[in-house]
Amino acid sequence: MEYPRKGKGKRSRGKEKSQFIKKDRLVQILDVLPHGHLSEDIPIHKQKPIVQLISLEDFVLYEVEMIRNSDIKVQDAGIYGDLKESNKLGRVVKKIDHNDLTPTSKALLESVLENRINEQKEEFLYFFNNSTSITPRLHQLQLIPGIGKTIMWEIIEARNKKKFESFADLQSRTSISDPIHLLVKLIVKELNRDVKYYLFSKTQKYEQFRADSRRPSSRYDKRPTYMRRDNY
Repeated sequence: MEYPRKGKGKRSRGKEKSQFIKKDRLVQILDVLPHGHLSEDIPIHKQKPIVQLISLEDFVLYEVEMIRNSDIKVQDAGIYGDLKESNKLGRVVKKIDHNDLTPTSKALLESVLENRINEQKEEFLYFFNNSTSITPRLHQLQLIPGIGKTIMWEIIEARNKKKFESFADLQSRTSISDPIHLLVKLIVKELNRDVKYYLFSKTQKYEQFRADSRRPSSRYDKRPTYMRRDNY
């Protein structure tokens, strides 16, 4: 008589990880869908209202249940835990990618990112002053759209003489005309998963890394890659 082997069956199957947002995370609403996704094969009266939002501290997109009849609006921002306690938002439905966004969310996203970068200028300026190499042939600065080797060396040589004190200082001493716009383009690429290495978005955090993937730490890890000593 054969006995079933331990570890087989339902318990051995990998469980899909539930998504969540930390209660202290600052989020901003990108779109409100009072009847959910109308394209789904579910009667309207059974659809749950949801919102699409972005976590502004780690740049991750989510769909979250909206409490029916709440007064939450597009562009509203607040601490996720507070929005739950005030009966405006419910549980996280799922983490989403850029291509899951509604036209309204996509139209608003870049201005939301631009505002956030402006609010956190010192943190992003720190990146330009302390970014380092990923491989012997690739520097983190080169991940930013529009920055090739020539501009990369301009930035490195300028900051070696004196650290950048502001974005205006960065613009005046290098060929970069609009660093905020370039950072927005990079974050959008990360949200599109159109990158191999992630610098600012944690959209890939809970997913299994491929064996051939060599990604630098995110800026929210304990030791962000660009906080290490510059190799140049």
